[in-house]
Amino acid sequence: MIGPVELVFILVALGATVVLPIWGLVDAAMRPDAVWAASGQSKVVWLILQVLLWTLGAVIYFIAIRPKLVAVTPRTYP
Repeated sequence: MIGPVELVFILVALGATVVLPIWGLVDAAMRPDAVWAASGQSKVVWLILQVLLWTLGAVIYFIAIRPKLVAVTPRTYP
């Protein structure tokens, strides 16, 4: 029988291995090329890295790359 602690662990693991990488890929793909160029990053490289490294790639993207993209994104972009 699965208890509450095990259920929380399963949900966190599922989120880390499925939801986070997909969210990272969608976030990176939806950002305009001009934002990527302004931040000095390569959109194609980061999409490939996220696919190849999956969860680790998404974590690196959200910690190191996304803040740079957000900093140069115009306020009109949702």
